Amino acid sequence: MKSLSFAIAAVTLALATGPARADLETISKAMGAPDTLQVSGSGQFFSVGQAFRPGLPWPKQNMTRYSRHDDYGAGASSVDYVLTRGDMLGGGAIPLIGEARTTGGVSGEQGWQVAYPVGTALAAPATQRQHDLWISPHGIVKAAIADKVAMREGGFEIVRPGKFRARATVNAENLVEQVESWIDNPVIGDMAVVTYYRDYKDHGGVKFPGRILQTAAGLPAFDLVVSEVKPNAGPVAVPSTIGPAVADVTVDKVADGIFFIHGASHHSVAIEMRDHIVLFETPLGDGRTNAAIKAAKEAIPNKPIRFATTTHHHFDHSGGLRAAAAEGATLIVHETARAYFEDVYANPRTLNPDALSRSGKQAKIETVGDMRVLTDGNRVLEIHVLKNNQHADGFLIGYLPAEKILIVGDAFSPRAPVTRRPATLNPVTLNLWANLNRLGLQVDTVLPIHGRMVKVEELRFEAGAQ
Repeated sequence: MKSLSFAIAAVTLALATGPARADLETISKAMGAPDTLQVSGSGQFFSVGQAFRPGLPWPKQNMTRYSRHDDYGAGASSVDYVLTRGDMLGGGAIPLIGEARTTGGVSGEQGWQVAYPVGTALAAPATQRQHDLWISPHGIVKAAIADKVAMREGGFEIVRPGKFRARATVNAENLVEQVESWIDNPVIGDMAVVTYYRDYKDHGGVKFPGRILQTAAGLPAFDLVVSEVKPNAGPVAVPSTIGPAVADVTVDKVADGIFFIHGASHHSVAIEMRDHIVLFETPLGDGRTNAAIKAAKEAIPNKPIRFATTTHHHFDHSGGLRAAAAEGATLIVHETARAYFEDVYANPRTLNPDALSRSGKQAKIETVGDMRVLTDGNRVLEIHVLKNNQHADGFLIGYLPAEKILIVGDAFSPRAPVTRRPATLNPVTLNLWANLNRLGLQVDTVLPIHGRMVKVEELRFEAGAQ
């Protein structure tokens, strides 16, 4: 693996073995034992799963503001951060121009996320936030004490069955200096995360690191320079209203045999062929994609799902491909992504075996180059690549020529009505419009993977076209 820009190798060399006979209470006393903790700072954020091309580093974002609030007793945590673009290629739901604010959190088994300017709290998987809470320096000590885990030489380990496990290393001052953890990821499987805690300072009897570095799947994921620490800052604020769970879907008939399966954040499209179904987009993971599969089979009964495709390789869009493979579908991806999926699908999945693991089947993968056509001799589905798009290499769109329907992922996401030309045009949307013109596609209706079904006029406005 390539050397990391923030000198993690140097941190690794500096790790001490730690006192073999230290116990958890001694470690807790050395670090301080706040009931709650609020931390602020700035640094860099790397969008895990959003690489421009499969196998490249996660895209870097500038984290201009970061605040996190942990409540260990309540099992709650919230985070509020603002990002601007660092790398211009790749994803992460960050505009290429300007800044984006995101808040989110977890309370028990309820996770949520809020993206601005929309500002509505939507249900989100709790596992990632729970992982972040309990691998924190004080969180992992408190979890280990609660679990009554045994010390090993230099550290200890906690396990959350079906979710993650984590191993802490303690230095000679009885401070948590490194946490190795493994968390279930729908694409990678048991994904390795390593978090380094450096430059501890005292904050009213509570010690907390001045810098936090993290890798995910061996690549840089997070780099925080801490500017302020507030021990015992009170309870975490949980939104009074949180939108539907990601597995909840609604089905709208768009045309004869075409169904828009939409949910909280990510959508799919079911397309009826003479003797089978094509499922276009398999988002998030087993839960969300299995809901889409069920909805598709109810809308189009007595036909199997023969093909499933995704707009691009980013984890939030491809995380359900394995669920479709377990259903028996052949997966269709861009040719740049095939080797990557074949590689990561061979990874261990011990934390939370998914439907494909349990089925004993192997994923069948086919590819698209510039274009591929799926047809039953009557209905035609064209799959085209968006050339020169900054969001993802091998970015695919679907087009139904008879119905003049476009299926598009992150290049156009009309959550709010678009009634006029925006003051600042999104280069990714401009590229989409240029590709539609290059291909000569005549579009009437747009089915976006994020947002509302709209007429093409809204896309025309968003692209600044006449």
